[in-house]
Amino acid sequence: MAIQYPNFISQIFREKPGRFKEADGETRFFQYTVFLIALLLTTLPFFLYHLLSGNCWISVAIFSLCLSMAVGWGLLYCGKFPRLVYRVNSFLFIVFLIYLMILGSKDNSMILWMYLLPLIVFHLLGKREGAIWALLSIFGLIIFFFGPYETMASKGYSSIFVIRFLITLCILSIATFSYEKFREQYKTHLEEQNLQLAREIREREHVQRSLVDRELRYKAIYFQAIEGILLIDNFGKIVECNPQILSMLGYEEKDLLGENVSTFIHPEDYSAVPLQLDKLHAGETILLERRVQTVSGVYLLCEENGKKLRDNLIILLYRDITERKVAEMALERANKVLDRLAHIDGLTHVANRRQFDKVLDAEWNRMHREQKMLGLILVDVDFFKQFNDLYGHQAGDDCLLAIATELSSVIHRPGDLVARYGGEEFGIVLPYTDYQGCIKIGQMMNNKIEGLQIPHERSSASSVVTVSLGIAALRPDNTNSWTDLVGLADKALYRAKEEGRNRMC
Repeated sequence: MAIQYPNFISQIFREKPGRFKEADGETRFFQYTVFLIALLLTTLPFFLYHLLSGNCWISVAIFSLCLSMAVGWGLLYCGKFPRLVYRVNSFLFIVFLIYLMILGSKDNSMILWMYLLPLIVFHLLGKREGAIWALLSIFGLIIFFFGPYETMASKGYSSIFVIRFLITLCILSIATFSYEKFREQYKTHLEEQNLQLAREIREREHVQRSLVDRELRYKAIYFQAIEGILLIDNFGKIVECNPQILSMLGYEEKDLLGENVSTFIHPEDYSAVPLQLDKLHAGETILLERRVQTVSGVYLLCEENGKKLRDNLIILLYRDITERKVAEMALERANKVLDRLAHIDGLTHVANRRQFDKVLDAEWNRMHREQKMLGLILVDVDFFKQFNDLYGHQAGDDCLLAIATELSSVIHRPGDLVARYGGEEFGIVLPYTDYQGCIKIGQMMNNKIEGLQIPHERSSASSVVTVSLGIAALRPDNTNSWTDLVGLADKALYRAKEEGRNRMC
């Protein structure tokens, strides 16, 4: 805690700062200065009185003491020998007081100057050293007054006066010691408080610098972020927006501030806003896609990321993903086309052989799990090579397309599949269908194809295009596989051809 000194003392201190090496050097220098001024003011009349009265020894003693104190002040001001100055001047002051006490045998009031002893030694030398000097002085006074060798000086004081004097001096010494002790404790307490306060100030300054740095970083992120940012309150009211959201949507700042964020949301997305606000109030983070209206009325597809910052503030980040979504949809359509091309026969528009094998394997495993029948029909166009040779490949392609269309028109269940099995062969996968069910479906397919009435002059089976059908049905178990089912259908188809074609076996 800084000491407030008079202006002239402050001026003196400021002339040579940092000259006091001890912790309490400045305080003791101030006390010494006060003692010097008080000594000069009080001893000057005393000095003149004795000088004019012819008491040269007393005048010399007073002058010597004042001179020593003044020289000591100069040394202290220069920061030289502080402990020596205090000890020498304390010693000289004690000698001077003893000299006055001796003279007091003729004038008892002289001894009263001894009352200054505790004040001098404690304030100049400190609590511990001052206590030693005070105790030695009191012990010397006791010997002087009550020792075995009485002097003329000690005879001049009555016993009652001496006892009162010593008691008073002891009380003053104890009081001054207590004051010094209290002052030292109070000084230590103040120093601890000052250290604590200094630490708190440093910590506060550090925290303040950190907050300023953090605020600068946040501002840099806020204004330089590529995302559009809106700050809203708990009710969805926009309280702040960054330049990127204005550039993205085309609005001016005054158009957004104070408006509810739901105003700019597509009506189909608006119904989810209250629920999302509830999630944000609960401290959850939301990440979703929503359509946001621009100043021109066009809706941008944006990715919205929201987070609660504090009790009444929510941050919403918007990234325009319109172009990305358009590209994703185009890619999805292309993938669907590629997927279709990978699984659909380009000529007949039914499943190709690859898809046939894949579906047959999947259905076989499903029927195995459910212990249901799986039916299979293999269809072969009779004398198709001769048809091609006679009518040409284009007519052959048209014939295959027409047959595939009629075969597809017969089946309607989601699990059923018509596929082009080979050049002029087709395969029909029929889950949950036994042999009799396959016969019924095969008959309908045969009738459909005959109903096309496609002329075929080189067919020995009929005058129009006909087909042969091989039918098989199995219940999958651990002893067979779907290749067994294909083998059975293939053998049935072979028998149909051997028996004259245009039939089912």
